[in-house]
Amino acid sequence: MKELDEAKNHAKITVKMNGKGGHSKETIEVHDWKTAEHEVAAAHDGANEEESFEWVLPELDADKIEEFRPIHYTPVPKKKSFFQNKLPNKKSMPAIIFSIASAVVIGALLGLVVLKFIEYGDSQTKKSASAPAAGSAGGEKQAQAQQLPALTVGILQAGVFSTKEAAAKVSDELAAKSVPSMLLTMDGQHYIFAGVAESLLVVKNLKTVFADKGVELYAKEISFSSKKIQTVTNDDQIFAQNTVPLFEKLVKETSNSFQTGTVSADGMQAMKSSAETISRLETIKQETLQQLKKYETAAYESLLSYEKSGNKQDLAKAEQNLLDYVKVYSGH
Repeated sequence: MKELDEAKNHAKITVKMNGKGGHSKETIEVHDWKTAEHEVAAAHDGANEEESFEWVLPELDADKIEEFRPIHYTPVPKKKSFFQNKLPNKKSMPAIIFSIASAVVIGALLGLVVLKFIEYGDSQTKKSASAPAAGSAGGEKQAQAQQLPALTVGILQAGVFSTKEAAAKVSDELAAKSVPSMLLTMDGQHYIFAGVAESLLVVKNLKTVFADKGVELYAKEISFSSKKIQTVTNDDQIFAQNTVPLFEKLVKETSNSFQTGTVSADGMQAMKSSAETISRLETIKQETLQQLKKYETAAYESLLSYEKSGNKQDLAKAEQNLLDYVKVYSGH
């Protein structure tokens, strides 16, 4: 036991050469510090002998010996994914959504405004390029001056009076005898007219028709100068261009019917197209033109009734409407 304890107590020292241990290197065990000096000295002597020994080493191919070089390792930075960079931050999502929504709304509004401007420009181009057709509905448009031509007609005068009351009394007497009449005030005088014809010559012949009724009339010619009116719609312009030609046809046919007692079929056919065109004009807004259309259309319809019935009252109504047309046209 004593020897075992001494063995345990002895320190065992292992010397490694060149920082490595192993069987290829010589290991010196020192069992006792006192005797170690002698053993070390002996080992030293042996080393000296080894130094003088000529070592024969195997020849190695220098190319096969790998050269150990220090490697400086630098970690490669991890590449970020393209989609990672594009992913928005959760905190910025409301702002992005708001920006997208605003862009969509503003784009839609701008598109609507541009579309409206384009549609408005196209409609204006079409209106200016197309001339107003006869009998069209006639929409609103910018007011334009329209020229009404001068008008000259033969007329039957029943008298001239200084007061309107005296003129109105004569007008009532003529109505009682189924004679048309119209009161027209000009230059401070009040005139009563009882018939109208296309010329002075024709109105003189018409005078004899009313003589049988016990009415004294005077054949005269009356003229009205041309004048400008402000039209409002397409129908205003169409009517202003066609009203006088139709009036002249109506006057001629009515005066002939008074003299002959019948309506000319050719005469009615000649004015049919113009009369139908004017009757379809529904948006006449100029006040003077409205009144002219009213009396002109009524005169044509009275002639149609007389053509069918032969009733003299219808012929008198046609003449009365033509007299009222002359009054409106005169502007008095």
